[in-house]
Amino acid sequence: MITRQIRFTILLLAVFTSVSALCQTSFKVVPPGNVIAGRNFSLTFRLSNGQTNAPKPPELNGCDLLYGPSVSTMSSSQYINGQMSSSTSVDYTYMYRATTPGKVTVPEVTVNSGGKNYTSKSVTFEILPPDKQVQQSGQQQSPQVSAVDPSTHRPGSVSPNDLFVRVSFSKTHALEQEAVMATIKVYTKYSITSFLVTQQPLFDGFLSEELPVNLEVNLENYNGQNYNTAVLKRLLLYPQKSGKLTVNSGKYDITIQQFELVNMGFFQTQRPIERQVTTESNVASLEVTPLPEPKPAGFDGAVGHFSISTDLQPELLRTNEAAVYSYTIKGTGNIRYLKQPDIKFPASIDRYTPKTDIDAKIVGANTTGEYRVDYTIVPQEAGKVVIPGTPFVYYDLDKKEYVTLETKTYELNVAKGSSTSAVVEQREIDKTMHDILHIKPSTGKQYKELSYVFHSAIYWCIYAVAVALLVVIAIVYRRKLKFNADIKGKKLARANRVVSKRLKTARGFMNAHENDKFYAELAKAMWGYVSDKLSIAPSQLLRDNIASKLENYGASEQTVADVLYVLDECEMARFAPQHSDQEVAQLYDKAVSTIKSLEDVKK
Repeated sequence: MITRQIRFTILLLAVFTSVSALCQTSFKVVPPGNVIAGRNFSLTFRLSNGQTNAPKPPELNGCDLLYGPSVSTMSSSQYINGQMSSSTSVDYTYMYRATTPGKVTVPEVTVNSGGKNYTSKSVTFEILPPDKQVQQSGQQQSPQVSAVDPSTHRPGSVSPNDLFVRVSFSKTHALEQEAVMATIKVYTKYSITSFLVTQQPLFDGFLSEELPVNLEVNLENYNGQNYNTAVLKRLLLYPQKSGKLTVNSGKYDITIQQFELVNMGFFQTQRPIERQVTTESNVASLEVTPLPEPKPAGFDGAVGHFSISTDLQPELLRTNEAAVYSYTIKGTGNIRYLKQPDIKFPASIDRYTPKTDIDAKIVGANTTGEYRVDYTIVPQEAGKVVIPGTPFVYYDLDKKEYVTLETKTYELNVAKGSSTSAVVEQREIDKTMHDILHIKPSTGKQYKELSYVFHSAIYWCIYAVAVALLVVIAIVYRRKLKFNADIKGKKLARANRVVSKRLKTARGFMNAHENDKFYAELAKAMWGYVSDKLSIAPSQLLRDNIASKLENYGASEQTVADVLYVLDECEMARFAPQHSDQEVAQLYDKAVSTIKSLEDVKK
């Protein structure tokens, strides 16, 4: 009996330990996001997999506590691979009223659960001032209705101040090659149901890299008005020339939702109405200052903050055996666009085509990473050699001056390898003359008397046949070389083959009414076809670049418009996924006819 109780106790402890390991207790705050002065907002503290008393509500600057907490509990269980796990969470929600515009910090809050203290992280949000016209009129809007609630808008014309797209830079002045962040953002007081980019802003004079964005809606105060905002595109730019660089305006076709009142007798209700709006983004400018003069020798445009190192593997060199000389640059700046250093290897060392490897990522508003160049070298002579150091020159944005970094000089003794490739006495003639072969003595017979046969008829017949045969061989050989070198032609053939395969797959998704997969496959087909057809690198597949390449290729304006229309429709499917089968079929036919039009273009 005692043994059975002991076993039961051990089993309970094992179950409790396993459940505790699977369900970790945590405590955090759910921030409210930006709010408008005069509005009510909720602040929630969430305890997961634990029990505690309600935390004390924190005091927030510029806010008044109205009531709380309201408590809500949620639990869930799941059974996976023979193991059951469960989790619970308790939300403690406090209601506040925002009174004074400004930054608000939610301090850390500590609770005790199971004998342990758990502390939430401190978070911040912003209280935005009300719209200017609301302040001037002295009216107070209902706290239950947001200042940017689209239901407050009645059908009618749309003011440019209620819906616009804005291009902005992270700074107003920059140096050449200095990183600048550009953001394209939509500001709206309406609910947007469809958003189509008809013309992207063109960033001439910049090297650009598009960054991933999250389609999150935030509340923002701009020019005294509160808007719902979303980032459409974010780019990291490196200006390539000085002066005033201007970004032209983009064009956008937007479908918004307005509401009209419907009289139902004893009460009224609202009915949504869609309206098509065309808007343009602003023209943004950036003042670019040239780098200071004079520029030191060896400066190739590197701007930022860098460090360098070199490495030779192996350091014990042998003739006719390969080694790798590595030149590594680390730091922050325009590291993706650095030029290969010119290493002055001795004449007795053969150097092969270097391999470049760039490992960089966006950190904040700049690029940080590593730029590495590997040189494969093969010594041809035994003896002492010197691989000189190659300095790296860059402009330091913090110090505001040019900095020169020196590298190590390698003084090495090259040992004799397993084999040699030439006679040492002949090498002593001139090591730098690679285009002249050494003179070798002839060991064949010498004839004093020569006989001439060009007077005979058979000689001229053989000569004519040889010339004709040589011409035929030359023509065939040139055609073969041209075919092997026609990379563009191979890409075109690949483009037709791949797009046909993907269109077939897309049609299968269309017939199966799987519209999401259809749009994804059609987008892959069109982007891949345009990339191969126009020989555009994937990193340069921008809308304006595609339009320019198509015009240069000889496509008509209608064909260019059709290509951009298909690409835009596929892109918009992410924002408005609901499409009828008729729309899907029309888009598929448009894509097929557009590809046929491009194939019919006569270069």
